[in-house]
Amino acid sequence: MKRLKYTTINLLSFILLLIILSNCDKEMLLTEFTDYEFDYQPEIRIEAILNTEFPEQTVVRIDYSIPVTDTSIFNGRDDDGDWTSYEDVNGNGKWDDGEPLNDDLGKDGMSSVDNDFMEPDDGEGDGLPTNGEPHIDELDEIISQLHDSTFTVELYKKSTDTRVADFAWQAQADSMEIIENDETEVKEIIWFGGYKLTTLLEPIDYDEEYEFRVTKNSSEITASFQPEPPVNYLTDFFTMDNDTLIATEADSLAPIWSTGTNPIVFWVKVERIWAADSIEIISDHPSAPIDLQNGIYLGGDFTTLYFPGLYRWSVYVPSHNYGQYVYSSLPITDSSISNWRDENGDVVLGCAGSMAIKSIYVRIIKEVEKIDQ
Repeated sequence: MKRLKYTTINLLSFILLLIILSNCDKEMLLTEFTDYEFDYQPEIRIEAILNTEFPEQTVVRIDYSIPVTDTSIFNGRDDDGDWTSYEDVNGNGKWDDGEPLNDDLGKDGMSSVDNDFMEPDDGEGDGLPTNGEPHIDELDEIISQLHDSTFTVELYKKSTDTRVADFAWQAQADSMEIIENDETEVKEIIWFGGYKLTTLLEPIDYDEEYEFRVTKNSSEITASFQPEPPVNYLTDFFTMDNDTLIATEADSLAPIWSTGTNPIVFWVKVERIWAADSIEIISDHPSAPIDLQNGIYLGGDFTTLYFPGLYRWSVYVPSHNYGQYVYSSLPITDSSISNWRDENGDVVLGCAGSMAIKSIYVRIIKEVEKIDQ
């Protein structure tokens, strides 16, 4: 499961239209933009990131980008049937004060109930889906219309040109969370389709170069990458309690890890373990190597930022090209960002690469506890 990341709508088109809208003196409907000449054509976008440590979790996404002027998709209707009308508690066939509005909030998407500064707007409490209300043209409704489930997806080892993995389409391949209330409450879980690994014919070798091949009829799109290995946690400097590293509040740098010779960036996730069924994400951030010793890059985090307790540190190492794709400021159509090429050698949007994940438990204790031990 992932936190929300918009990867399917063409961001450049979206930002451009926002700029246009923000500079308009006249309020215009989205449908009015169809009168203007836009030469944008939907493009295929492929994100194939191999999870090298847990290959079965790999999801290959093949979607089409769209402009926000596409009224066949942004049509102001409840296409997936999840809009909820007001609750007619007294059964009189209309909405009355005190009855729950649910999604029937009107075109501004906000309830006027208990708000002295708002009047009911168009569509509020009318029992009909209205453009602007919750669950109208929302993400899970849109995203399912962008998928392409008709490709064949395979992974090859380039040195021997042998197939090492097969992938098959699943309508609910993975999910992402929409978080609200200062990132403390899961508002909604959204499922999306993709190609999941069905067969792994041999283990992933970090010394090999691999190629994703995406084919349909006579069309073939390919992308090559070499996976980076996961980090190595350096535990010799710390006390270990089975699989848990013990650090004090005074141990400013912990945990410490080493990695290969070609890292662009790490991604670090820190989770507080309150109980076996209660885990809270405390921090989720990029991190660069902090030192280079004898050709080995070192990374680390700072325990001084966290309260005493049990934590799980997870460090993600992307392949070189995937790190570029995520963190570069270049446009996603740049040939140095997308490594996908079609049969004519033209750039295809997206990225193929890998991500290696490795976790360690860390218990942060007070310095006095260390002395007592």
